Amino acid sequence: MPFKTTLFSILMSVAFVANAEEIKLTQQDLLGAWTINFESINADGKDPKALNSKWTFRNDGTMEGTSSDTNTHARISEIRAVVTYSVEDGKLHKQASPGRSKIETCTAIEKNGNKMTLECNHIYFFMTKN
Repeated sequence: MPFKTTLFSILMSVAFVANAEEIKLTQQDLLGAWTINFESINADGKDPKALNSKWTFRNDGTMEGTSSDTNTHARISEIRAVVTYSVEDGKLHKQASPGRSKIETCTAIEKNGNKMTLECNHIYFFMTKN
């Protein structure tokens, strides 16, 4: 019985993602600072992982990401990285990490006012524009 329940959950998740309507982004949609409220491997936000991160998209094609860790035992309390990005065919294309040529493609699956959900490599980022 647990196998059937798990299989049903997986199939429903796949069906939800397949039916998620892709939203075409423009650079104007992205410009500015976005707080990442949480990330999840589920498009519906189930089982979220809280983050303390911010992505700032600049007009010059760079994105600054900052993330801080509130764990007192963390070896690094804050990390900052600047990567390049572009918007092509309504999708965000950004460097996976500074100095590398690998590019990640992110798709907006929801955008409502100052709220947006991006799917990047099967991870969903639930964001709020500052």
